[in-house]
Amino acid sequence: MQSGNLHLNYTQPVVASDGHTIFITDQGPVTLVFFQVRGQAADHIDADVVSAVRFHNLDELKGLQKGIDEAIDQHKNQQKQQKNREP
Repeated sequence: MQSGNLHLNYTQPVVASDGHTIFITDQGPVTLVFFQVRGQAADHIDADVVSAVRFHNLDELKGLQKGIDEAIDQHKNQQKQQKNREP
């Protein structure tokens, strides 16, 4: 899907993320979690989850991976085009 063909309605605010992790439980779904660090001690980090995405199966996670790879390639191409236009 081309991003120009997608109209988004944000139900949650857009926030910055300090990090992310992927949880895979023994019997549950794959969950991608983005978090903001609240505090850090010597051996652990306290963080707030700012977004979590649950996938029904690994194929959905692979679909996300493909979409991210495509977005990175598009961004690289845009940077090259901008560089080529510079005097």
